[in-house]
Amino acid sequence: MNIDVEKWVKKASSLLDLGRIDEAKSRIAAAWNFKPVERPPLIINCPPPEPWPVFKYYETYYDMDKMLLSQLASVYSHAILQDDGMPCVRANYGVGIIPSGFGSDVIIQPDSDQMPWVKEPVLKKDPPDLGELKDPQSRQSLMTRVIETEEYFVKKLDGTGIQVYLCDTQGPLDIAYLLRGPKLLSDFYRRPDFAIELLKRVAEVYVEFSVEQKKIIGEPLTQGVHGTPNVWMDKGGVRLCEDVAVMMNPAQYRKFCIPVNDFSVRLFGGAMGHFCCSGASDGKQVLEPILSSGAFKAFFFGSPARFYGLKETVELFQRKRVCLIWTDGPEEGEKPESWVRKVSNSLEDKTGVVFSMSVGSFNVAREILNEWERAFR
Repeated sequence: MNIDVEKWVKKASSLLDLGRIDEAKSRIAAAWNFKPVERPPLIINCPPPEPWPVFKYYETYYDMDKMLLSQLASVYSHAILQDDGMPCVRANYGVGIIPSGFGSDVIIQPDSDQMPWVKEPVLKKDPPDLGELKDPQSRQSLMTRVIETEEYFVKKLDGTGIQVYLCDTQGPLDIAYLLRGPKLLSDFYRRPDFAIELLKRVAEVYVEFSVEQKKIIGEPLTQGVHGTPNVWMDKGGVRLCEDVAVMMNPAQYRKFCIPVNDFSVRLFGGAMGHFCCSGASDGKQVLEPILSSGAFKAFFFGSPARFYGLKETVELFQRKRVCLIWTDGPEEGEKPESWVRKVSNSLEDKTGVVFSMSVGSFNVAREILNEWERAFR
């Protein structure tokens, strides 16, 4: 199947209102920095209102044109909707990019629509041996493909207003876990020196690879766009994932994560942090050290509404001066008007919070945005 990429790039970019995007960026920056806003920023990810080429993820993994085209669907939706979303794409190769540089095998199921995953830990031995890790500088890995893809995307999108953002770099803790597996959790007790050394080694690559990508995409070190959750990071130029932290206690987090995170984000003026919530752990036990660490200028959860109340969470983040990015919208069956009213009633101060969510249809997104603009005008 031949793909006319230029046709679809033009279709998506021709509708972009660069002035409106600058306004959205300024609105997000104000909220990010706790400055007054007329309304909280609202970003709604949704399918396009008209047919767009659809590919299974498996196809995009092996074809840069299909990878680009798949992500342009979201750019097109934001352009028509005119919400506060940033038009952006990335080299979308999943969580195993940096681990692959250390020698991890990344697997993807044929004909699958699922993201790839790391096959198994590299550091299996007990006691573990860091000598088993490959040198990421050799670049016989997905790291090389990321660089090639970013260079290709930058060239294809030149002059369009669509930005390329950093690949899924995860964070030192999550990368270390992919390299060592669940044994890392016992290493915190049995081999703390090894755990610290592994985290340091991973963090060095996290920083170097982030800097290399920023040079390619033309992004400042201390600021940037990130398409999950489609925000402008006005202070703190990287995203750092802490999914494994939800399995730790506060003392462990302070000992192992805060020092390595400080190193990892120092060059970038901080980071936007993230962890996913689940029935196994909502992460509340490590939230206070995370917010107090100084590493994070903003933070977002996966599926927060199941575990966190909006009003009290906004107030906590405002006290800590960390911007909250709330990623849940109306519940199933809840009318947009009711949800927007609930949100409005939960905000005594409108700044310090950005709303970014996904919905199943463009019409629902339009309805939410209309209600939002009525509620906050």
